[in-house]
Amino acid sequence: MKKQVYNRYILVADIGGTNTRIGVMGIKNSKSFHIIFRFNHLTKDIKNIVDLINDTLSYAKEKYNVEVKMSCIGAAGPIPRKRSYIKLTNVDLEINQQEILANTMLTKVLLINDFEAIGYGVDLLDLNRDVVKLPHVGEDLTKGVIPFNTISVIGARSGLGMAIAHYDSIKHLHVPLPSEGGHMSLTPTNELELELVKYLKKNIMIKKDTQPELERVLSAKGIKNIFDFLVFHEKCKDDQLIKEINKLELVEKLSEIEKNYSKNKICKKTIDMFIKYYAIVCSNLTLLSECYSGLFIVDIIALKNIKGIELKRKILMNFMNEFEKHDKRTDVLRKVPVFLITNKDVALYGCCNVAVNF
Repeated sequence: MKKQVYNRYILVADIGGTNTRIGVMGIKNSKSFHIIFRFNHLTKDIKNIVDLINDTLSYAKEKYNVEVKMSCIGAAGPIPRKRSYIKLTNVDLEINQQEILANTMLTKVLLINDFEAIGYGVDLLDLNRDVVKLPHVGEDLTKGVIPFNTISVIGARSGLGMAIAHYDSIKHLHVPLPSEGGHMSLTPTNELELELVKYLKKNIMIKKDTQPELERVLSAKGIKNIFDFLVFHEKCKDDQLIKEINKLELVEKLSEIEKNYSKNKICKKTIDMFIKYYAIVCSNLTLLSECYSGLFIVDIIALKNIKGIELKRKILMNFMNEFEKHDKRTDVLRKVPVFLITNKDVALYGCCNVAVNF
């Protein structure tokens, strides 16, 4: 890496409920950024964000002789109006702008929500390389990608996040709005789902007199919640495979549920319910935003360990079928291109975009 190639450097971080990516990016111009290096960490292992930042800054100096003065950090938690502090939703970690400025060599620190970061990163994706376009089940009315319209981003990971981004015709970039849409209320569509709501209220929720939020089913823990409910509802806790799965910790449990999709009816029903909920929420977000420049899905965690391309294709077809179902406005849904983001550094690019252009 030749230092003179870049005009400046930005420390970027994507701090999620499970995984954290942090690194340094080099800036050539307002639309050309490159990752110099990045590290991956488990968020639960991070005790102090200042120490992590200082370790990264030291590595940049020792390995590349680069001094970094500016940072943008995206984190999975609500962002206050002054953007000075983020407390992560699903892990015990806090990010304080003033604390970072007082204890590092950084002179400017920007804090944004993790799905804001993804929204800011979409413009830097190569649509031929960094995404997979999901085909519509019915007539495709997209007529290609309209680059100057609204986009929406959504992802169910440790939690459920989403954002809507309008197009700024002056900057020629999309500008996302911070959102806590993953905490909107869950709406059942049939008797089984109503029973699931009752189960969540009785066994999972803290406030029993409120409606479960979407994240109770659309997240890693959400898949577990659906599975546990179905085991209870179908009265099959003594099934040998179910007993083995229930001995596992969350990550391993999800993996086994996915691996046994074709072998066990409870595992299959769990993933199918998750996919249906995901599709409905994606459909609602699309109708809310009229995102004709694209709906960008960050991840479909339920497919991670399912074996077989044809099986995954069938599940994605079921997803798109549910996505397009609507009483009146299927036409609008079919006009929106739907993309699955495969570039896992999209939020880092988004953080860099904010630091350089906003």
